[in-house]
Amino acid sequence: MSAFSKHLWIQIKMDARERGILLTFYIVPLIFFIVMGAVFSSINPITKETLIASMNIFAVTMGAVLGIPTPLVKMRESGVLRAYRVNGIPNDAVILIQGISAFFHLLLVSIMIVVTAPLLFGAGLPRSYPLYFIILLIFIFTSIAVGLLIGVTARSQSMATMLSQTIFLPSLLLSGIMFPMSLLPKFLMWLGRIFPATYAMLSFSGLSYHLEPNYRGDLALGVMAFIGVIATGIAIWAFNRAGKVELS
Repeated sequence: MSAFSKHLWIQIKMDARERGILLTFYIVPLIFFIVMGAVFSSINPITKETLIASMNIFAVTMGAVLGIPTPLVKMRESGVLRAYRVNGIPNDAVILIQGISAFFHLLLVSIMIVVTAPLLFGAGLPRSYPLYFIILLIFIFTSIAVGLLIGVTARSQSMATMLSQTIFLPSLLLSGIMFPMSLLPKFLMWLGRIFPATYAMLSFSGLSYHLEPNYRGDLALGVMAFIGVIATGIAIWAFNRAGKVELS
């Protein structure tokens, strides 16, 4: 456990010094939050009611889907993962440390948004903070699982980037964080149900803000958690399988 804790602490410090991590986990999400928060609150004051949730979904999706896969691929291409395996470090420990480190950063940037959004833009507060943070934690877990899955299955950095963008951009446009889902054609509304961000927005609206009477927030939360569990299982299986192939 001591070795695991030391490795985790080193990974968190390495992530904090990595420019790519700082950009995708902190700088870009916070700049987007400041700019879009000002735009949303001035153009359509109604959006202020769920501004915290919307910006949290953006920050978490960007950090997990764009920030996790490429470093994992770099580690594989540079031989770092093979070195871990040769020296007897369990595959599960490697992928778990990557996930926990990302979880720490995403939770931190989310708390920054929760604290500052009401002060900067008069954003509406959740009716239930415990439910809000339960949803947020499950969404972070699910998003990290998706990011890890992309990272362990992508064969190159370019493929990882392409797969990440395939998840990231539709998550922004179809989840309801930029504009209400009711404005979308039915086909795009159903397409948006593929992405965890959609279920996160429905969960926040239904359970913590009490704004989504036509959809059960607990059902959306359950679906989101299910996606996270499945993505985690597949990511671990694919990572272990790749390790056996490398060492055979």
